[in-house]
Amino acid sequence: MSKFFLSRYIFVLIGLLCSTFAVPVAGVANAAGDPELLKRLSRPALVAAPAMSSDGHFVSSLHRTEGDKAVVAVWRVDEGFKTPEILPYNRTEVRWMSWVGGGRLLMSLKEKGLVLYDAHLKQLRPFIEGKGPRPGDLPPFLLSSLHEDPSNILMQWEDPSEPGFPAVYKVNALTGTSKKIVSAWRPIVRWLASPEGEVRLGEGFVGRNQKIYGRRTGGGWRPILKRDFFRGPAVQLLAVETGGATALVISGHAGDKRELWRMHTSNGEMLARLARNKLFDIDGAIINPSDDQVVGASFTAASRQIMIWQTKALEDHNAVARHLGVRTVELVVGSRDGRRQLYRHRALHRPSLYYIYEPGSGNVMPLPGAEELNALPQIDGQMVWFKVDGMQRPMHAVLSQPKSGSTGKAVVLVHGGPVRRASNSYKAAVSWLVANGYTVLQPNFRGSSGYGEKWRRAGYGEWGDDMQKDVRAAGQWLLDGGYGEAGHMCVMGGSYGGYAALMSAIRDDDMFACAVSLNGVTSIPLLISYLKTLRFPLLTVPRIKARLSSRSLWRRSPLGRADLVRIPVLMLHSTEDVNVPFQQGALMANTLRKRGKEFEFIILKGAEHVLRRASEKRRYMQSALDFIEKHTGGPAG
Repeated sequence: MSKFFLSRYIFVLIGLLCSTFAVPVAGVANAAGDPELLKRLSRPALVAAPAMSSDGHFVSSLHRTEGDKAVVAVWRVDEGFKTPEILPYNRTEVRWMSWVGGGRLLMSLKEKGLVLYDAHLKQLRPFIEGKGPRPGDLPPFLLSSLHEDPSNILMQWEDPSEPGFPAVYKVNALTGTSKKIVSAWRPIVRWLASPEGEVRLGEGFVGRNQKIYGRRTGGGWRPILKRDFFRGPAVQLLAVETGGATALVISGHAGDKRELWRMHTSNGEMLARLARNKLFDIDGAIINPSDDQVVGASFTAASRQIMIWQTKALEDHNAVARHLGVRTVELVVGSRDGRRQLYRHRALHRPSLYYIYEPGSGNVMPLPGAEELNALPQIDGQMVWFKVDGMQRPMHAVLSQPKSGSTGKAVVLVHGGPVRRASNSYKAAVSWLVANGYTVLQPNFRGSSGYGEKWRRAGYGEWGDDMQKDVRAAGQWLLDGGYGEAGHMCVMGGSYGGYAALMSAIRDDDMFACAVSLNGVTSIPLLISYLKTLRFPLLTVPRIKARLSSRSLWRRSPLGRADLVRIPVLMLHSTEDVNVPFQQGALMANTLRKRGKEFEFIILKGAEHVLRRASEKRRYMQSALDFIEKHTGGPAG
């Protein structure tokens, strides 16, 4: 099918579906749930993604203004957090932003390139005039803020002489002039530099092999590590340490679980294990912002867990936690002189809250938003384990229940990825379902990350088979434990989770009364064909395809088994989805219509794979609840 014909087909199909299928949305008379609660759950937090300048004088954030609009804001810490400076960019325009050179905020925008805001002078200007990143090239990336040389920064962007591969540039933060210091070199797609600005590592991919290069003593580069991306031990580069001789990496070379190690940058030798956990992968390092030294690590059990071994860092952490009356907080960033630190506190029932801590005085200042976020309804969440066929170790899942206890109404919520995981952290959709009387179980099926290599690799090539059996096992656990009742359970998910929900509509009609898919995969062969058009397809396709034939992949696709759909299905799909193109949802809707199946299809015009606008989130959550309420038969018990 030609691209021209396909685009015309999809355009016509959108028009047909828009005029044919619709569901109730928030605001109509028969909508389920509390519309005020839905509004509060779906709107952006008052302050999100804050960062503090290295001099400690400024905090930037995404700040909600009128309505549901979130814009870039800069707060002067010494003046409190009452009136920020509002910059003319909203959250959908910003790729990333970072403080450089003290009070200068560097922003990478999707359409307008790099811009710099000098918070001291309140001046905004384009950054890197002339020979800088070009539209359509690889996005620019900040390598080092060069704290000891605040007039300059290190960045990487696409080298014009080597299309598709980045060079490293030293950029003057005052003038925007740049100088190439490391030319692009195949196959390196990512460079790493020490805090002082010495480029010491390069990471590249050839086929399905990850290659890491270190700097030769006399100049140039040589390979120091090579591993099969799927079968070899995991190696994730985090940061080059001060001095450049060593780097922090998360590695699975010493066993099943990923651990935090110190690696020699010249030869790839693993020098010392810094942190490990027997049950879960280490997922991050905690670095002291004052001296760039590693002081701790993190992992995710039911929720994010912090381990700190440096005495002063532990004292600061405990002081903030005691002040807030909580068990743990997370250090986000701090000033270079140690006067101020920015901490985050996560909770199950609300987005994160942020606090400025001043170790000298012990003062803790909250950033705006605590009052409105703490007003969201409390929910219970706990970590549960249960046995699945074919695996010695049990499967982990997160169980969330209404405060009043189980009602017999339940939802199995399947996470996307699928190489990701569910944790006991805030999710607006979970809060919405629980507030309306549903018990929600989020299984970390085979193929999920965070539980070691064996569990992750048990999902390779198992779409629609072992991974799908785990979704059924989650539903069975709800039934056996009395959390859900037959006829009152639904399966729901987005991306891969949407695929799993649609497959349950085919295989598990005896258990689930309905299925909800957001941007779900409907055809594995079509997905693989699309992935092959993107960069580095061998890093994604083998995990899905394994050694399965095209016929087998088609039989494991909801689109190929649409005639067997036996329960009502709700599908929502974004027209600007670049992960799972809209074509996947449109073809499935058209096929279900031809088969005479009971379904509803919502086209999210202008939305992306991850729903970013409050209106999109409201439509998704309201439509899902209305649909589930309709098909789970009302009150259970």
